[in-house]
Amino acid sequence: MFYKVAILCVLLAVATGYQIKSQHKKHDACLVTCAGWTEPGKGFLKYSDGKNSYIDVSMAHCGFIDTPVIVSSLHGSSSHWTTTGGSAIYTPKRDSFRIYLYYSSGSYALAISKAWSIQYIAVGYVC
Repeated sequence: MFYKVAILCVLLAVATGYQIKSQHKKHDACLVTCAGWTEPGKGFLKYSDGKNSYIDVSMAHCGFIDTPVIVSSLHGSSSHWTTTGGSAIYTPKRDSFRIYLYYSSGSYALAISKAWSIQYIAVGYVC
């Protein structure tokens, strides 16, 4: 399943890559695609309301010099369909972003017990 999502994300990233190049006027060789994921069931923190959660996702290994275009998806063993927010990027930076998850039923403990993770593809400049 990850590979199907990854292919779709790459196609979206390539489509938006043209806009990145035209906005920044940087060399094509500097534009890279980087993919990654969080460790399943780790890093999800309880939001202040006590029910929902958020996770900070690191992209430091990508080496971007500016904020890239990011596409994300929430993955897990089950029940992740009960949430919203897994593809909504907050506070994007060159080396990280944040995801907030809203639970229609259950609580943030599901993210841990069901081994959820955030998978992403980002397109940006490294030089």
